[in-house]
Amino acid sequence: MHSFINKLILLAFFIAAGGPLYSAGYNINVRVEGLQDTTLLLAYHFGNRKYIKDTIQVDNAGSGVFRGGEPLPGGIYLVVMPDMNFFELLIDREQNFSIETALEDPVGNMKITGSHENKRFIEYHRFMNRMQQSSADLQGRIQSSRNDPDSMQYLQALRRNIDNEVQDYWKSIIESNPGTLLASMIKAMQNPEIPDFDIPAGTANPDSLRWVKGYQYNKNHFFDNIDFSDERLLRTPVLNNKLEHFFTRVLIQSPDSIVPQAFRVVEYSKASENVFQYVLVYLLNHYERSQIMGHDEIFVELAERYYLSGEAFWVNQETIDKLRERVERLKPNLIGRTAAEMKLRTPRGNTVSLHDTESEYIILYFYEPSCGHCKVVTPRLNELYKKYMNRGLAVFGIYIYDDTAEWTEYISDNNLDWINVFDPNNTTNFRHNYDIYSTPTLYILDSDKTIIAKRVGIETVEQILEELL
Repeated sequence: MHSFINKLILLAFFIAAGGPLYSAGYNINVRVEGLQDTTLLLAYHFGNRKYIKDTIQVDNAGSGVFRGGEPLPGGIYLVVMPDMNFFELLIDREQNFSIETALEDPVGNMKITGSHENKRFIEYHRFMNRMQQSSADLQGRIQSSRNDPDSMQYLQALRRNIDNEVQDYWKSIIESNPGTLLASMIKAMQNPEIPDFDIPAGTANPDSLRWVKGYQYNKNHFFDNIDFSDERLLRTPVLNNKLEHFFTRVLIQSPDSIVPQAFRVVEYSKASENVFQYVLVYLLNHYERSQIMGHDEIFVELAERYYLSGEAFWVNQETIDKLRERVERLKPNLIGRTAAEMKLRTPRGNTVSLHDTESEYIILYFYEPSCGHCKVVTPRLNELYKKYMNRGLAVFGIYIYDDTAEWTEYISDNNLDWINVFDPNNTTNFRHNYDIYSTPTLYILDSDKTIIAKRVGIETVEQILEELL
């Protein structure tokens, strides 16, 4: 039994129902011993979320029927009980069958009639539950035997046996159930086996070379077992989990590493329009929300290549226009780009050019006096400036509004003797070029005015300056 954590939302299909039609609708008889006169929900996975498809009322014996005139798209579905616990079903070719189980331990008590696929699915669940329990028990024994080499060797061999048994079981399902969703899921869940690489004798840092070879192999073969034309995988957690793992744990988290792989996976996904839509939406949203500095470049690359080019066929013009505007605001200030020139006024009315300012490193600090967070950041940044001003650090303190009295009072009250400037008429278009939509906003530039860090907190600024200066 699983805990139904995600909130169920009654929602129209995100992607049009696809896949072959095997019957005129669905007819799933359910009886749950221990339930009476209550409601059952039929839900389905879609990526990492769950949505309601159907609702029924069961009688005083816990019996009811999920019924519909159109076949259900293939995937893993969930029968959700009143306490929000659920058990899973495999919906594929066979959509006319019966389930009997009990409120206590639904998987252990389940009996299926009329669906060979679900019988195999339940067998799979029971087998994996046994293996997981055995593995957990074994891990406890390993923890308590760390100081006994002989026992450790024996227990490690037992763990390998469990792994081999699982692999053999998966292989047997794949071979004996070709074309089924169960076989497709199990194959897709398998990660590539990284071979033992032959490292030439005398190689300097052989472990590093072995890691690099393993990384390259895993990166290049991670999706070998995924059938991107199989739309049924959209209604399981499998495809989403593979994408999540690959892009957050397998790849080095730099745009140079991620962008080519994102393009490669999107091209794979074109085997199905619906899979293409899902994968591209997933990646664009993932990198739009990413908190890792520099990942906005990946968002820009995906948006330009697939959305602004017109390949994202499901997006309306209004969304495209908003996306283009967002891309245009991000492109000038991506990591590695030369910071846009700004010629700004000082309190005395002089003009200072950013590009003419010579310093080993320059911090751009966009602020406003009434900003609560600025009141914390300003004194800390001022301390850093005084600490490093004689070691190659300059600060451009850029007041983002036009109230000269407020600004000069703030400078005086905080004893700010860095480069204080503002642009009351926005002649530099700094809000657009530096994507200023909130304060404080901090950038770090090198001596060539190349952006090396952006939108970082004051703690991160301190760490970077410690390393640089």
